[in-house]
Amino acid sequence: MRSEALQGSALTPGDIELLGQGIRGRLTPDAPLAPATWFRVGGNAELLFQPADEADLAMFLERLPAEIPVTVIGVGSNLLVRDGGLAGVVIRLSAKGFGQVAREGNHLRAGAAILDKRLAAFAAEEGLGGLAFLHGIPGAIGGAVRMNAGANQAEIRDILVEAVAIDRAGRRQVLANADMHFDYRHNNAPNDLIFTEAVFA
Repeated sequence: MRSEALQGSALTPGDIELLGQGIRGRLTPDAPLAPATWFRVGGNAELLFQPADEADLAMFLERLPAEIPVTVIGVGSNLLVRDGGLAGVVIRLSAKGFGQVAREGNHLRAGAAILDKRLAAFAAEEGLGGLAFLHGIPGAIGGAVRMNAGANQAEIRDILVEAVAIDRAGRRQVLANADMHFDYRHNNAPNDLIFTEAVFA
């Protein structure tokens, strides 16, 4: 349930306490973001949320008022944070909750926080082709799906079967490749979707 106390973009300690009720992940007010980026620069997040898993993320977003801005970051390989920091909530998916990878027949199901190069290595270990191009791309799978990452004449849209995401209202969405409307280094899925895992062939 959304609280009337949570209004505006400035989160009070009371707001954060309400948001944290029942949450299993980590909520960190005024969290430094520089250590989360490869360039090691930038200001703080008003509130950093690292969900324990997909259900935890959904619960948090369901109760977060729509007027609170949300920024999603990955491993920070392609990110510069302004010195003034970021207002609202910054969400970062951890490898512990979103870094799984498993073979399902001739497909691979990978969490959004697994590194691109780790997924490429896992595919090679399993004798599955088509993912080697990911080895040279810095970052994690969530970002790769969001930007249709590619290299060596291959890109995510060539191998994606489906992507799983949580929307701004906390609802789980499953998108087929065609639903993503991929373009060069971009997809046209709704901007509020937070990708949590993807299936590749």
